Amino acid sequence: MVRPRKESFPAAQRPPEKSPYLKETWKPAWAKEGRQPTFIGSDGPDLAAFGGKQYLWGNMPALDVLNLKQNEGLDETRDYSLLFAASGDIRNLVKSLTGLPSAYTGRCHVTINDREFDIVGRNAILILTALRFDPEVATPIILHIWYSAFIPAAVLDLLQLHILSQVDDVCTKIQSKPLSSLQAKTWTYENRSLRLVLRKEQWFRLKTMFSLPEGLSYSKAQKIRRSVTLAPERKDYVDRALYAQPPPWRVSKMKFREDGIILPFGSSRREFDTPNPTFYQTMEWPMKDDSDPLRGWCVADVLQHSPSAKRDLYGSLFFCVRNLLLEFCRRIRRFAVEIQMFQVDALELPNLLRDRSFDRIEVSNITDRGYLGPELTLSTFGSLLKPKSDNPKAILLGLFLNAIFENGQYDTSVVASLKANGERMAKYLTITRDMFSRDREISNPDLLRFMEASSMFHDYEKPFSHFMEQCRFREISASAGLRMKEENSIVEPWPMRLADGASKEEFDVLYASGQVGCERYVEWERAI
Repeated sequence: MVRPRKESFPAAQRPPEKSPYLKETWKPAWAKEGRQPTFIGSDGPDLAAFGGKQYLWGNMPALDVLNLKQNEGLDETRDYSLLFAASGDIRNLVKSLTGLPSAYTGRCHVTINDREFDIVGRNAILILTALRFDPEVATPIILHIWYSAFIPAAVLDLLQLHILSQVDDVCTKIQSKPLSSLQAKTWTYENRSLRLVLRKEQWFRLKTMFSLPEGLSYSKAQKIRRSVTLAPERKDYVDRALYAQPPPWRVSKMKFREDGIILPFGSSRREFDTPNPTFYQTMEWPMKDDSDPLRGWCVADVLQHSPSAKRDLYGSLFFCVRNLLLEFCRRIRRFAVEIQMFQVDALELPNLLRDRSFDRIEVSNITDRGYLGPELTLSTFGSLLKPKSDNPKAILLGLFLNAIFENGQYDTSVVASLKANGERMAKYLTITRDMFSRDREISNPDLLRFMEASSMFHDYEKPFSHFMEQCRFREISASAGLRMKEENSIVEPWPMRLADGASKEEFDVLYASGQVGCERYVEWERAI
């Protein structure tokens, strides 16, 4: 029997001092070579050609969807029901449960759904790990299964021994069931439980997430991943992204592209000798080359967890997520938590949840018109939100990532913002005449950085207001028995917006995060 092994966490170490990326004078290759970058014009490589199309990590900072201090208050005995209708990974669940009072004695019901099987399968493995193992054992397992391309062989042994065996037992019992039939299994551990509902064929697919394709060695898996993250055809794209980073972070970014392991920079990777089977279900890397765990977390918060080595970006992320996961695992074992998971289209959820109503419904960005859109989202989930007589603080939370690009006024707002915010931009960005020189303009990385950063200064209020008018927000909300809240109480409407009076360091951190400020959260409540 493989014994659970507790991980001893090493101290963060600084990146090497001699890397060219550390120099303030570092420039992208195309600038040094005096050529046009490959991403300008029609001949550049298509992003979709490098990596798969799965989104296994979040692209917005994790949220505590309860935020009890601003809503119901810190009642230690109150029961809560949460619905994550298009969850993506488990970061919002982790933040929300760790946001409950430390002495919480109520019962928390959580429903998690995503239409993508790989997301649901990975989430199920992570949650089962939290339920099954002691917190000190579960924490490093969850962290590395979630984020690291390679894991210690002992971690996979533990999962196969204690988690796969439970999944295998389900598969044995449902062997004679129709292939597409929904089959449910509930695992109960004292006062906590997980109910997983999958089609029979997906249960058998879940089994495969604990094993690697035949013939996939460590070296072959590393080669597969690097062919995406370090593709020569993508060098100009990578250089452009690195140029947006503070010099020390460039080293961390390249280190992660090279090895794909979340650890402090100087920590040994020797034990991480086994490809993570939840990523390597085939002989291809499942995500795009620029997929980044950091996008699922507030970078400013990440940096606070390793103040002695802020240069080590992923070391800071390691400590931040480790600490949060440890608290999550402790609470999920101590609290009365009931979790149920589905893998269905979000539109099917009301039929599966007829006897439920929720204190929080988080729908991610299926409110964007490229997915369900606001009207269909509200009509689908409005009736599942608790009425004011049950909870006057019940909230449906939606995210709009693309709204301001959809209404035809974005280009106009860009020009207006550049004219209106030139003086403010000059406080954060170096602007020289050389940047606008015609013989260098197209390949000047400083001009490209200026143009990219300028999006952080746009006025997105007007185009979003126009978007709401186009979509008839007031009417569709009322039709669903809802109304849009005048003031958000879970998360700021524009959480990634550059604050007035922000310092240069705050600007640099926000710009390096890749968020531009157009990300808009909207909160709805029941009308009655």
